[in-house]
Amino acid sequence: MPHHLDRPDSSRPARSATASPGPRIRLPLRPRRALTEREVQVLSLIATGSTRETAAAELGLAPATVRRHATRIFAVLGARNAAHAVAIAHHAGVFGSCRTMPVDGPVTWRERQVLRGIAAGLTAAQLGRVLVLSPETVKSHLSRVYRKLGVCTRPHAVDAAFRCGLL
Repeated sequence: MPHHLDRPDSSRPARSATASPGPRIRLPLRPRRALTEREVQVLSLIATGSTRETAAAELGLAPATVRRHATRIFAVLGARNAAHAVAIAHHAGVFGSCRTMPVDGPVTWRERQVLRGIAAGLTAAQLGRVLVLSPETVKSHLSRVYRKLGVCTRPHAVDAAFRCGLL
């Protein structure tokens, strides 16, 4: 039986799917409200791999302010975590037209499945249950994806995957 992470997004009604075993995967169709310009700046920096501290320094804000912005962004987008927020923002067109990025080596089918799960906000343990893999195997696939995309964080990997056309 094909797995729900194997199907193209267009085959999923309302961008949701249920798998057994595993959590419900849901990407909202649109944010609850438009993000402010500052929230888009914060999310863009998080998407490109910045930590909250480096984003704060770049924007001239306190790290606690960036943390509050991130919390509001997650609430507005209905996101579970930063990687999920980046995926929702890409789906909603928050980042506008994206530049393309080269990929260092072919991304395998399983690595794409892992990227889709990370974009849906799943942890390694949750994704392992969905894909019937150990969490360590999921992390191994994810580290290979990081190397191929030239990134070091989950939100940056999701952003790069959208820009490369992998998601």
